[in-house]
Amino acid sequence: MKNQQLSLDLIEAQYNFKNSKNNKNSKSLLIIIGGIELTKKSNAIKKLSELMDPRYLKIKADLPNKIKSNSLIWSPYINDIPKRGEIVTFYGNWYTDLLASTLYENTKKSDYYFKEHLEKINIFENYLKNNNIDIVKVWFDLPWSSIKIRVSDLNLNRAFQRVPNHSWDNFPIEKWKTKDLYNKINFYRKQFTDDWYIIDSQNNKERNLAFANIVLSHLKNTAPPKNASLDYQPAALSPLLTQISKGDIERVQYKKMIKILEHKVAEALRFSSKNVVFAFEGMDAAGKGSSIKRLIKYLDPYEYSIHSISAPENFEKLRPYLWRFWNKHTVNGEINIFDRTWYGRVLVERIECLITEAEWQTAYEEINHYEKQLTETNTIVLKFWLAISKDEQLIRFEKRQKTPQKHFKITDDDWRNRDKWDAYLQAASDMFKYTNTEHAPWHIISNDNKLAARIEILQTILKSLQTEIVCK
Repeated sequence: MKNQQLSLDLIEAQYNFKNSKNNKNSKSLLIIIGGIELTKKSNAIKKLSELMDPRYLKIKADLPNKIKSNSLIWSPYINDIPKRGEIVTFYGNWYTDLLASTLYENTKKSDYYFKEHLEKINIFENYLKNNNIDIVKVWFDLPWSSIKIRVSDLNLNRAFQRVPNHSWDNFPIEKWKTKDLYNKINFYRKQFTDDWYIIDSQNNKERNLAFANIVLSHLKNTAPPKNASLDYQPAALSPLLTQISKGDIERVQYKKMIKILEHKVAEALRFSSKNVVFAFEGMDAAGKGSSIKRLIKYLDPYEYSIHSISAPENFEKLRPYLWRFWNKHTVNGEINIFDRTWYGRVLVERIECLITEAEWQTAYEEINHYEKQLTETNTIVLKFWLAISKDEQLIRFEKRQKTPQKHFKITDDDWRNRDKWDAYLQAASDMFKYTNTEHAPWHIISNDNKLAARIEILQTILKSLQTEIVCK
């Protein structure tokens, strides 16, 4: 009878949660599973699935992933981050990856390695929480006395036959019969489980009931997240945005220089061991497209990806803002070029009042963390703001209207945005103030003279890539 009522409560809460996805403060629920081996965690998850409608309880079960130096620790899970109204269980997650990589790899990992990755996980999870994802972390525990009893009847070879080789090299299964591994797991897990639910798993029914009730309590909790706040002070307008240099270069000289630079940049990118992210921002008609065209001139199409960013689709709005950028990054040395970027959060979304002040002010720090973690995983982040004057923009708009191949590039929104020119200058100045960091600095390029600007952009790219090579 108790299970019937619990099931009814869970299903009712599940459907209310699912149907709230379009509400203003709707949330998603991410359940992180961890625990000592032999606690039968999977049975608790299976029982939860029986008590709920299994169609709307997504379970992602993964064996441990090997942590790679050129990849964000949470990147294998990006596509499964729940959207609003969705419930997802990670049975195998960034914590299990970290424990496996720390305990079972051939190379001994330092305590610093472990704590460094915990800090990255903490930053990432705080971002998720600030963006309407309720994270429930559950650790299934057992005392050593119970482990010994369960191990004695276990066929270890069969139990661990599906565990990936990288996690268990030089790690004899007999060690599961001693307390050594148990102690090591507990030593490391106590460094991150302060905000976890710890479930005593000696009694199977009590374990399942405790887990189900934890999930139920979070499904019923509709309180909106408490967003962090920024002590925002508007920046003085950057003179680089208001005093645009015209530049000076002869066309004959330009043609010689641009071809040489295009070849050099292509070679530097092709043989770099780094992932490279290019971020192009600027006013409408600032020359982002033509700059990208020169950047890729002598690259093969398989060497790069161009991401032209516009307003988010409806399915993207149901996830954290940065989600639609996370899944565009690769780890195989690819070059990712963004024509408009995650900075839309503090530019157009701010100016058009599409988000609250707290949201765009919080975004500065969120973006800084995001870019820092990229640079810590073998990635160079090159950010360009292409600055033009209002008069030059008008000239380009009128030229676009008269050019058959370009008239489609001018829209009513482009004309309307001219009325908000000063607001964009302020937003851009604030952006430089709060996101110009040592690991990902801004390069502000005067672009009233397109020819001079293209040369400067390629020279900046080449210098940055060469600096990275020297510093390796």
